[in-house]
Amino acid sequence: MSNKSYIKRYFLILFILFALSIAYVCNFTKNYPAPITNRISFDAKLKFIRDKINPKDIDTIIVGSSIGMNNVLGSVLEKNSKVVKHAINLSVYEATALEVEQLLELRGAFPNLKRIIYSAQYSDFPHPWRYKDYHPDILREYITHKLSYYRSAKLLFKACNNLVFCYKRAKNWKIKYQQKDKFTSLIFDDSASVPLYIFRQDKVGGRWYLPHPGIMSQKSFDAVGRIAKNAQKEGVKFYLAHQPYRPELYKKHKSVRDAVAYFDNKISKILTKYPNSYLIKLQNLPLNNTQYADRTHLNIKGATIVTKEISKFIDSKEQNKHYIK
Repeated sequence: MSNKSYIKRYFLILFILFALSIAYVCNFTKNYPAPITNRISFDAKLKFIRDKINPKDIDTIIVGSSIGMNNVLGSVLEKNSKVVKHAINLSVYEATALEVEQLLELRGAFPNLKRIIYSAQYSDFPHPWRYKDYHPDILREYITHKLSYYRSAKLLFKACNNLVFCYKRAKNWKIKYQQKDKFTSLIFDDSASVPLYIFRQDKVGGRWYLPHPGIMSQKSFDAVGRIAKNAQKEGVKFYLAHQPYRPELYKKHKSVRDAVAYFDNKISKILTKYPNSYLIKLQNLPLNNTQYADRTHLNIKGATIVTKEISKFIDSKEQNKHYIK
């Protein structure tokens, strides 16, 4: 074979491989969340908003960790509240308070935002972790379709430069993330909340009967203060919904009762500085084991009850001629 023929075949092979890579990436990003961040639940939220949400419609953002993802159902909130029209759940599994603060840097993508609901439990507050390599300006433009075609393609191809990783994500998507009775579920309702269909306590092991330690970082509370301060400046209502711990554990363990009281006390002191901010205490709701997926996560039954209560609270603070639908 001549050198010229060899070079032609070499470049032809490279072109074919490149074309196949492009085709795979396009197919992957159409059907699965591209690994733009380091959390698949975050990636799935970005894809959901970009594909299905008009950011101009959104007046309410729900944030938190899985306590936000599972325990506050945006679809139920919209149905039951007289002031909430369209909600989006931006919660990300395992998000710390400082990461929630980072998630809220995306709020600029929603020009008609009126309120923020931070769904939390004291167990979310021990670690002052933050997202690394986080670029909210790019993500805002991505979910609002303001990135140019070239920049969008560059973002997605950079995210999918590890084709093996993308292949594994696609392979695990239905098995791990599209099962409504798993804690890893990413089956969204219309607001990107994730109702859990977990009703058997014998399947969750220690998550059912072992309480969290009452460890909370001051940096986490400081993040809440900054969130409330920024919301006040922007004329946005801020609600921190302190989710209920499973009643049997709450009653049995003084450490849990003390941690819940400490959390409420700290949050109350922070929010009293900001007239637009409110603490919603949910521990005393009449819930039972049938409404819990584990010690702090509610299944769809419990989440519906809690979300309705949050709806009532919000309406009691906001319902007037300015807010009525």
